[in-house]
Amino acid sequence: MRTTRDLIEDLIGAWQQNDAHRAAAFFAPEARYCEASGNVVEGRAAIHEHFARYFRDGPAWRMDVEAIVAQDDRAAVAYRFGIKREGELWHERAGCAFVRCRDGAVAEWREYQSDGL
Repeated sequence: MRTTRDLIEDLIGAWQQNDAHRAAAFFAPEARYCEASGNVVEGRAAIHEHFARYFRDGPAWRMDVEAIVAQDDRAAVAYRFGIKREGELWHERAGCAFVRCRDGAVAEWREYQSDGL
């Protein structure tokens, strides 16, 4: 049986491979993806479009997961997110996400971040 932790690990793997189609498939049709910036994307189709645009047009990036704590259909994910800026310099910030799942899919991903980027 696929656990909430398995679901999140597979989602992060799809992100790290810049695979918008696969990443969006982990979200429920009516899911909410809430970035720390306050940007909220609603619905799997809009989430797919958001990821595809970022992977295509956004900066080089990386996400290193420090911890996933999951229980039943909820989880917390601690990570470091970095983007490449001018030259070859990486700028990183610490972040976390609270995740709520339903019926084997992410129903809500809500991010919080430290200052830093």
